[in-house]
Amino acid sequence: MAPDFNSLRRFAREAINDCVIPGLVVAVGQAGQTLLVEAFGQRQIDPLPAPATVDTVYDLASLTKAVVTSLLVMKGVEEGRLHLDRPLGEHLEMLEDRPEVTLRRVLAQASGFPAHRKLYENTLTKVEPSQANRTRIVDGAAAEPLTYEPGSKSVYSDLGFILLGTLVEQTMSARLDVLAERLLWKPLRLSNLGFVDLLASAPAAWLHGRHIAPTERCPVRGRLVLGEVHDLNAFAMGGVAGHAGLFGSIQDLLQLAFVLCAAYHGRGTGGGAPFIRPEVLHEFWQPAGIPGSTWRLGWDGPSVAGSLAGDLISRRAVGHLSFTGCSLWIDPEQETCVVVLANRIHPEVRDDPRFRALRPALVDAALQAIGYQAG
Repeated sequence: MAPDFNSLRRFAREAINDCVIPGLVVAVGQAGQTLLVEAFGQRQIDPLPAPATVDTVYDLASLTKAVVTSLLVMKGVEEGRLHLDRPLGEHLEMLEDRPEVTLRRVLAQASGFPAHRKLYENTLTKVEPSQANRTRIVDGAAAEPLTYEPGSKSVYSDLGFILLGTLVEQTMSARLDVLAERLLWKPLRLSNLGFVDLLASAPAAWLHGRHIAPTERCPVRGRLVLGEVHDLNAFAMGGVAGHAGLFGSIQDLLQLAFVLCAAYHGRGTGGGAPFIRPEVLHEFWQPAGIPGSTWRLGWDGPSVAGSLAGDLISRRAVGHLSFTGCSLWIDPEQETCVVVLANRIHPEVRDDPRFRALRPALVDAALQAIGYQAG
């Protein structure tokens, strides 16, 4: 019997009709098979309405941490370039006096750094992308005083991942967008994922002809943000950063999730080797052991109760959320994936509790439709 996704469709349409979101795209997959890819509503309503489609490109925001930065660190660990329990200061001179800030703790959101800082406000020029501002923001993140003992708890923070992106670039001798293309997207033939380099002289070629969902009408930039990263720290850094900057469409994210599920079980694609060695992926995807925390290494996990991943998914699942409204959840043991792409902050940023309720409702409805039962 085919899955019945009518409850999911009802939740999506009600949220659109109630102006919780302009639109969204949902994908559900299991064991390498796509069970649903469907778009709802509009990708934009300002300045004119335009429909969301299954190939709409969204600003994936903090999904960058999981599907770019974390995966590149996995590659570095595989190759012996990076070691989880070594200080970041072994590679980044500006952190030499902070040996307690280790790679493992940064990945587990237990680095000691505060939740957020508007580092872009400390740039010497106006908030515009530049290499100079990129350097200033990295230096500013490194100079930020720690607010708690590293490893004692988890506080979700972009600052550690800004520094982690710089660490990856230095150890692998290329910028994050180049590394992601070379080591992630090209080998997997994923052409609908990438950064938008705001320091380049020409627009991002890979976005040509694609429908892009805008985010807010930004008061700092004085315009509708379309095809450039929403996060202002990442914007000032030129659009390529360890904490934000990735854009993409839902089908490539789902395919990436399938590849990671296969690797978790020691399988490659097309008879090849696993994309990530399973022992590395297992270490990154198990709980990081931080008191009171659901964090893995670069990925989150569902909380026991009240999780934004819903009530049905295994508590051993992994995933990540984004400020813009996107989410990715994976149960690697059952190879089950739910991806939601939305621009909840279009045309303006709102703290709407109805969207917080929508996230778990969509995941639960998707899993219920396919007869999923947590192991």
